[in-house]
Amino acid sequence: MSEFRVRPAHVSDAGRIAQIHIAAWRCAYRGIMDDAVLDRLDHDRQTATWATNLADEQTTIETFVVDRTADGECLGFGGVCPPRETAEVLDRLPDSSGLGQLAFINVHPDHFGTGAASVLFDGLEDELRAQGWIRAYLMVAEGNDRAMRFYAKKGWERTGITHVYEGVVPPVPERMYVADLHRAR
Repeated sequence: MSEFRVRPAHVSDAGRIAQIHIAAWRCAYRGIMDDAVLDRLDHDRQTATWATNLADEQTTIETFVVDRTADGECLGFGGVCPPRETAEVLDRLPDSSGLGQLAFINVHPDHFGTGAASVLFDGLEDELRAQGWIRAYLMVAEGNDRAMRFYAKKGWERTGITHVYEGVVPPVPERMYVADLHRAR
């Protein structure tokens, strides 16, 4: 039996997801995003946002969590969806047919290196395949070297495509990684 399990996220997970989201962002994006943005992240506000997102039956993003099997503690979360990038970005790919998106993945820094992220990532890839996608992409902030090494280790390839995420100050350049979902693991 695996030490971890991946399952769909529930509204009742919102508080823990918010806690993980804040801790993961503060760890990964310090020095990439403005410190004031990271320091202003608020647990109550994030919990409310996650509760709303998880309750939204119209959302196109499917969110999953990875739990520790022994005690059910949620250690990380991730999401998959149809492509959210603009046609201008996706048209730069040689082939964007059958393309899904790994929208986000965050694991609490206390659980880096435990294997939880790998189990979650594999589960997200499985979900993309189950939804019928044959290829997938993800965007990662320039400077998030730990994540880039992880994605490369998982067999995802960095493209030359960069997109600037303007949802934070200062705007953050993001690099696109792609994968054939039918490759051997």
